[in-house]
Amino acid sequence: MKRKIISYASALFFLAVFNCKRDKPDPECKDASCCNPYSFDYVEYIVDEPVALGPPCYFRFTRKFPTKRREHYWSYTARVCEKSIHKLAGFPLTYGGMKEPDSFPYRVSGKLLDWNREKYLDMPILALYIDKIEKIN
Repeated sequence: MKRKIISYASALFFLAVFNCKRDKPDPECKDASCCNPYSFDYVEYIVDEPVALGPPCYFRFTRKFPTKRREHYWSYTARVCEKSIHKLAGFPLTYGGMKEPDSFPYRVSGKLLDWNREKYLDMPILALYIDKIEKIN
């Protein structure tokens, strides 16, 4: 009886340990688990990049991304991943849609991802998972 209980307990322990480790998302988001692993691929990590925040939850950068790119494959904008939208609370929009932003009052760090599904144009469709956002002034 004791042998059965010990074997059941050890089997449950090993199942719990190995199953949980397999389902944990990658903390560095190399598998795009921080946004949507089925639709995005990890591109690069950006640090303290000046941005403007526009509707609906888009960042406008001061320079082109991705940093390592082929000719004409770049973008100035990235949408915010759904899992990090809550980090934008308290940060008002700084420009409206079609016009160019006057200033870039926020500094953002996070994981930049690119859409890996079919595209109509050969341009990146970027998303950003926010690790840190702060007001510059």
